[in-house]
Amino acid sequence: MSTWHMDDGMAAAYAAGELPATPAASVEAHLLACARCRALLATQIPKARLDRVWDEIADTVDAPAPRPVERLLRALGVPESTARLLGAAASLRLPWLAASAVALFFAALASGETTRWGLLTFLTLAPIVPVAGVAVAFGRDGDPAYEIGLAAPYSMFRLMLMRAAAVLASSSVLALAAGLSLPGGGWTAAAWLLPSLALTSLTLALSSRYDPRRCAVAVTVPWVAAVVATNVRAPDLVMFGSAGQAGYLAVTVVSVVLLAVRRREFS
Repeated sequence: MSTWHMDDGMAAAYAAGELPATPAASVEAHLLACARCRALLATQIPKARLDRVWDEIADTVDAPAPRPVERLLRALGVPESTARLLGAAASLRLPWLAASAVALFFAALASGETTRWGLLTFLTLAPIVPVAGVAVAFGRDGDPAYEIGLAAPYSMFRLMLMRAAAVLASSSVLALAAGLSLPGGGWTAAAWLLPSLALTSLTLALSSRYDPRRCAVAVTVPWVAAVVATNVRAPDLVMFGSAGQAGYLAVTVVSVVLLAVRRREFS
């Protein structure tokens, strides 16, 4: 074993980061096996500096790893605090998005089995996906970060709108991708879009007074019932025609106005 040890001057220089690279590397190797030099070096480093370094390490180790959706939002330029609040929503996590994608995929796959029944399955399901996502994206019972959101530097109404927009955007991308695979393509790939906006905006408007999940059920059940009722005898796309689309647009506008009027109820 080497009998060489650091003196006070070398220890002070090493602690201050003033040693050249080669001597510093030798000192580091020596410190691994020499308790005497480690004790000498400890006297050269202020305790406050050690505490600060330790706190930084502990904060880094204990910090929660950002979820994939949160990392994507940050990459798109969303502020870290906003990305974390958005990413906390259950409907913006990978398992939910994956389940939505699988459901839409099989609905699109079913559309190729018959002329219209399969297509109706897809057009009925596609508007429901964002409604279900919005229902669990906010609210005391469905939001794991609800208390944190209350302390956020912006209103619950704004947080709700941001999450709803994120859920609607992600669900719409999945539905559009599935819609493009429909046999024949054409307008049917987007015939669900206005119904989706109408159902989602109506759910949000009702959520100003009632639980979001109950609102989603109250909106979804009549929607499915109406589609079934208009197709009891034979498959018919009447609910997705021009008159129906105009009706969905009107529902969307009225719901948005109602949402704006009742925005304070979310606080």
